[in-house]
Amino acid sequence: MWYEILPSFFIITAGIGLPGWGLYHIHNLTLGNHYRRGLHTFWERKQYHRDTRLTGNPYIVNGLEKIPDE
Repeated sequence: MWYEILPSFFIITAGIGLPGWGLYHIHNLTLGNHYRRGLHTFWERKQYHRDTRLTGNPYIVNGLEKIPDE
């Protein structure tokens, strides 16, 4: 019957979904926020420092309104 596929469906769904869900919470415990921000390249480090300088928190989404007019 059709319901015989439900156990396999739940196992596959858990195998795909749990790692991402778990990392979301592991990043919160280790980094203090829910999002990991890699600093592997020069460009990523530059953006990280720019966001820290403008708002004090590199994980806040910045727009053009955050850049001060001179």
